[in-house]
Amino acid sequence: MTSPSAADIGPRSHDAWMALAGEVAAALAADIARRHRDHTPPHDQIRLLKASGLATMAVPAASGGGGARWSTVVAVARELAAVDGSVGTLFGYHSMGVLHQSIGRPALAGPRLAEIARDRLWLAGVTNPRDDDVQVRPDGGDVVLDGTKSFCTGAAFADRLVVWGRRTDTGAPVLVYLRGDAPGLRCHHDWDSLGLDRADSGGFTLDGVRVPAADMQMEDRDGVDAFAVAARTPVNQLTFANLYLGFALGAFRAGRDYVRTSTRAWPASGVARAVDDPLVVSQFGEFWIAIQAVVALADRAAGKVDAMLDAAPRFDAQLRGDAAVDVATIKVLSSRLSLDVATRIYDAMGARATHNRHAFDRFWRDARTHTLHDPLAYKILEIGHFALNARLPEPQAYS
Repeated sequence: MTSPSAADIGPRSHDAWMALAGEVAAALAADIARRHRDHTPPHDQIRLLKASGLATMAVPAASGGGGARWSTVVAVARELAAVDGSVGTLFGYHSMGVLHQSIGRPALAGPRLAEIARDRLWLAGVTNPRDDDVQVRPDGGDVVLDGTKSFCTGAAFADRLVVWGRRTDTGAPVLVYLRGDAPGLRCHHDWDSLGLDRADSGGFTLDGVRVPAADMQMEDRDGVDAFAVAARTPVNQLTFANLYLGFALGAFRAGRDYVRTSTRAWPASGVARAVDDPLVVSQFGEFWIAIQAVVALADRAAGKVDAMLDAAPRFDAQLRGDAAVDVATIKVLSSRLSLDVATRIYDAMGARATHNRHAFDRFWRDARTHTLHDPLAYKILEIGHFALNARLPEPQAYS
């Protein structure tokens, strides 16, 4: 594909963003099986996302970006993940980081967002909330960071990082913005899970990383940052759900193409072509019905998240809670769908589809890996309390 020039990157309609995502996805599909087999780092693919304008679509138009609504961003993530799960996931995490900057403190966020848009920078987080051991020590006009974090998706490829830690003097949680090549910052490159193999969601060590104190901000959960903190989880979980839906769509599309071109009719079917076998046709009918239902709910949940973001900072618990319930629901459904389709699609394709040259296993591997991000059982519990007791999910790290 031909990448647009810098002057071409700016606001677009939803349909125009999706058309661009389709072009980029087609480029990603060209050698995905080889990249998957060889575990090729996605440097070229990230450059493509930067050059195309997709990497800056979540940056507000006022800061020089695409100004896309979050519902459009997650729909793009879905399409990318349907082709290349690792790249789709990296795009989703980068975009989440951009959005969280944009709903934060304007005095800090404005210059950062303008830099991201102008220089097409890749953003990631060293922010795993379950690793609470990064210490931030004030030292004159600087702060010094020490500690480790795991599951730092995309940080290995980032131009800029957001690090979550605690001040050593007060114990208060803080976010620190720094360069991806800051001295004392070391990526472990220890990601060796069965899926999302090129997302490099490994650990990081910070050893005396020094940055200006102006690049640190307190996380005021009850004051100026209340909306940003409350919105964080619905935004993130909606992104994850759309990635899972992308894995399901990818398995469905790959399976459909394979059956049309390669699957042989079973002798007992009484037909000459697999596409005419009623048993195969019915399987695709079942997949289609399930996918359409989950896509519809995903889009409804995205609309509620858009409404929550539009209300900032005048949102209320009901608006946030309505979004959180729909997001939790789609998280459960998309998780189940991705694993089901990526598993059962082989029944339609047949034994030859298991050959590693096709790399069809990547859809199940990616789904199985990321759907374990946080337990579905607790999502179901949240939904149950809402359905039975009219209790809205409380803003927490995963709900």
